[in-house]
Amino acid sequence: MARKQIRVSRRMLFTWFMLAGLILLFAEQDFTNKFQLAFAHIFRWPLSIGGNISLTAPARQPLREALDRKGTQYQNYIANLEETVIQQRKKFEKLYGLYNTYVWEGVDFALADVIPAAIDGPRNEITIDCRKNSNLVEGQFVLGDESVIGTICDVLSRTARVKLFTDSTSRIPVKIGIGELKAIMKGCGDNTAKVEMLKRKVKIGENVFALSPGFLDAPMIIGKVSRCETNHKSPLLWDITVEPACDIEKLEDVAVIIMNPKK
Repeated sequence: MARKQIRVSRRMLFTWFMLAGLILLFAEQDFTNKFQLAFAHIFRWPLSIGGNISLTAPARQPLREALDRKGTQYQNYIANLEETVIQQRKKFEKLYGLYNTYVWEGVDFALADVIPAAIDGPRNEITIDCRKNSNLVEGQFVLGDESVIGTICDVLSRTARVKLFTDSTSRIPVKIGIGELKAIMKGCGDNTAKVEMLKRKVKIGENVFALSPGFLDAPMIIGKVSRCETNHKSPLLWDITVEPACDIEKLEDVAVIIMNPKK
């Protein structure tokens, strides 16, 4: 005989599930805890596989981002080191060129970076970074592009101020051209200086050299003659205008001449 199939209606299944839910809802906590543990034990393999899949995927993303960030940090560190080496090499080449001049035997040089600032007004000054050198004192000559641009006028803990020879209070002894024409050059405060009441006419473009025994072992170029005209008081004498031998506003670093450096 064929077995008689038992058919259960959807309404009956719904009723059974509702009764089961109500029984679990109002059953004691010990019974429901045991039921939960049994369910977890029976279905532990499917649950563990699903959990591993859901936890592994988001964990990989932060790890990859951390590695990318570390790689960027190392690349930036290497770039900084390479730039430091380039800058140190440039400073070494400048110092080697200065020390290789015979007139500077026994003289030391302190390289300093120029702190950018506008040169304006009657007081022409620039500020330099001197944190790495303690031998700077007032009166030392400062070179820019191997030409004298001024003297140290103030030394602070981290910086120093350089009074340019174009400053209205500057007075520097100079020699004009290849002869023995010497005088005192005065700053005009407008990126130029003047030498007044010379005994002879001077050609435009003549070199002007700074003189200062004890601070300079040899005359050093400081500027060039840009104008020569008769003195308004004495027509037999001449006045000249001197411009810097380098573009001071574009200087990025300077060298301070240190005579008789401390050993």
